Parts: sequence; structure tokens; C-alpha cells
Amino acid sequence: MPFRLSHTGDIHLEEDRYFGDTAQCLESFVYEGIRENVNLFVIDGDLTTYKATIKERNLWIDMVIRMAEHAPVLLVAGNHGRESDGDLYALAKARGQHRIHLSTEPDFVEFDRAAVAVFPYPPKAEVLRASEASSLQDAFVNQLEEFDRQFARRPGFYRLFFGHFGVAGARVSSGQPLVGRCAEYPLEPLRRLQAQYVGLSHIHLRQQLAPRVWYSGSLSRCDYSEVEDKGYHLVTLHTPAVLPDISDLQIEFRVSPTRRMVELHAVYEDGELRLPERLDLVHLKDARVKVVVRVPKGPGLLGREEQENLREKLLAANPAELKVKIEHDPDLATEPAPITSARSAEEKLRAYWAMKGAPPAERQERLVVKLGALEKVVLCERDRS
Repeated sequence: MPFRLSHTGDIHLEEDRYFGDTAQCLESFVYEGIRENVNLFVIDGDLTTYKATIKERNLWIDMVIRMAEHAPVLLVAGNHGRESDGDLYALAKARGQHRIHLSTEPDFVEFDRAAVAVFPYPPKAEVLRASEASSLQDAFVNQLEEFDRQFARRPGFYRLFFGHFGVAGARVSSGQPLVGRCAEYPLEPLRRLQAQYVGLSHIHLRQQLAPRVWYSGSLSRCDYSEVEDKGYHLVTLHTPAVLPDISDLQIEFRVSPTRRMVELHAVYEDGELRLPERLDLVHLKDARVKVVVRVPKGPGLLGREEQENLREKLLAANPAELKVKIEHDPDLATEPAPITSARSAEEKLRAYWAMKGAPPAERQERLVVKLGALEKVVLCERDRS
């Protein structure tokens, strides 16, 4: 009888950032797994981004209970928040018809007919304590060898491995290799591991590293660089045997309903705001849109009127969200702004109106008269003193 599981990670549920979108993707993962009658749910680290808020924890408890009412649930500690330091404890204490198991350190667990090896993200203190990369890697290799011995003691069991860490050479969503100070391990020990499916999280870009080694990718989009489809793995093991042609393993990628995130780059030059030439506004509908406008370094070169016109044009496409960010670029040509060359207070005020969008002419004149009267009072007070 086949063994089926749903594998995801890097959910990054945040109360103040895309909460509704992430919650919708999580609910889709749970309910699809129930409809597919899976034998195991795996939540592979980074359930939240920071220490969980009450709202985030309440949703997670609800989702964990719904999963556990149908099948066992495996929770793996990631590197965000305080997942390896008690933040997931409340979820592990939730109750359903089936078992809820939390792994915060290397672990070996049995779920019915499945033997599961788990390697969570190591505690930060352990990463910092390692004097060199080889010490972390040696411990990793030794642990995987122990997992293989555990697998060998359980003939007839389905064999699974789940981990939350970086693998040397893996790509991130921008297409660059993973770099920086984090727990990163070599691929070769994972290739040798006698597991039928090696499911990884920590990198948000779904990818295959070896015939049986996969990153499932993040469940929803967390950044504008993540333009690829998002979802989770529905894994079917047809037989407990690790077959040379990999016919024992079937992986389906189920796309989640996460919103598209679109980043546009515009340039304001020579008094004209230029958007990408091939921009199709239809593509922006229901998407989260961020527009980065480059302007020459210096004040007053992009007025409020131009910004509002840009917003109106893009809002007509009905995006779910629109952000406009202005970046001053020293590489672009710049001219002295009128406000910097103005001498009198009236000249500066009129230059400011020209820059930001002038009020009606009648109101301008009334304000200029008030400014003149105010200047006289200030000058009189200065003369008396």
C-alpha cells in the first residue's frame, strides 16, 4: 500500500505582512492534504519569521489540529524566530486524533510504516561555536551515517529524511548561490543517504539537487524577487524499497494560491517619467506591485503631481497593493533645482509649489500676501532688537 505525504516549509506567517495571503496558502495546503488522504503532514521550519504573535500562534494551532485530525504531523524547527528555543512548544501540545511530533534537534521518528530522519536548523549558538565550516560538516556527516544505521534496522519501512538548512551550490530566487554565515552542508552526504525522499527547506526556490534530493520551496511569496510558482510537494512512495530507477518515488508539485509580486523600475529624466516599454497593465491585476523610480540626485526633480499621475495609471490596473519608492541615483544627470537658486522667500515658495504641485492661482496669491505680511513683522521685530 503506498505511503503519501504533504511536505512544505518556509511559510513565514507574519501578522503585519501579507497575513491573509499566507493564511490562504496554508489553508489550501491543509485541506488539499486531507482531500488527498495523505498519511503524514510535514511542516519543515520557519513557520513564522519572528517570535510568534498571539494571532499567528492561534492560526497555527488551528491548522495543526486540523491536520492531526486526519494524519500525523511532523513539525521541524527552522532558523527564524525562536523555533529551536520553545516557540513551537504550544503547537506540539495541541491535540488531534493523530500524533503531533516536534523536532528541534536531530531526531529519528516512526510514523506507522514510515521511518523518518529529521535534521532541524542547528541552534545559533552551535553555528557560532563552530570554529570552522568543517566542524559543522563533520557533525552533519556523522549524523547522516547514524541515520543510515537506523534505516537499516527497520527493513520494510518507508524511508524519509527532512531537514532545514542550506546546501552548498543551491540557488536562491534571484538565481545567485546561497552565501553568508548560515548552516550550510555539502550535497554528497545527502546523495549517499539511504532515504527514498530527502525533503529540504530553508531556501525559498524549489529545486532538485540530486535524484532524490529536493527543496520544496516556500509555500507563498515572501519577496519581490520570488517570481517563480510557489507551492508544496505531494510525495507518494509506492514501495518501501529504494529502487535504482527511482520508480518507488513520485513527486507532484501543487501550486499554491499566493499572489504575484511585481517589481517595476522607472526612470525620471528630462522632466519625463518613463516606465518599462513593454509593460502590460493587465499583468498587474490582483498583484502586489512595487515601483522603484530612479531620479537624479538632488531635490525637487520629481513632483507630487507626477507621482500621483503614476499611481493613478497603475491603480487603474487593479493591483492588490501598490508601493512607490523613490531612489536618487548619482549616475543620472542632474540640474540645480529652482528652489536652491531662489533668493527671496516668495521665490522659494513658488519654486516649491512648482516642484510639489501648485495650489490654485487665487490661493497662491493669498498665501504670498500673508507671507509678505509675516516677513514685515519678522523684520520689524529684528530691527527693534
